[in-house]
Amino acid sequence: MKEHLPIEREEDVYMAVAVARRMMLGMALDEMQQQMVLVSVAELTRNVVVHANASGAFTCEILPGEIQVTVTDEGPGFPELLQDVLRGDGVSSTRGLGLGLAGVQRLMDTFSIQTSEKGSKIVASKRESLGQNQTAGTRNA
Repeated sequence: MKEHLPIEREEDVYMAVAVARRMMLGMALDEMQQQMVLVSVAELTRNVVVHANASGAFTCEILPGEIQVTVTDEGPGFPELLQDVLRGDGVSSTRGLGLGLAGVQRLMDTFSIQTSEKGSKIVASKRESLGQNQTAGTRNA
């Protein structure tokens, strides 16, 4: 299952959160994991509106055992500041949630970013919780 939305205005941020919430139904994610995904989606999509000239896209996909979100934009990028931003030393916006990309990186299980003067692409995912009959490192067949 996969959904794609353009991100052009504040209302699109809320639509992206709603899409992610709906797509997580039926997944083995506890409440805390779901909130981590929703906060990350809100932060990433709001960044498009605030920092990337409101020109971007959000894709949410259910893959085996995980939910993956991809946010792309056509903003100015920040290659020279990438390490500072990922440490949380970047410019803070009063319109965001205050987490920035460093916060999203901490909340999600996987996180990758590509950025240049032509735009950015961020891919992050959250893996499902282990089932009740599973323990870390093992899976029941």
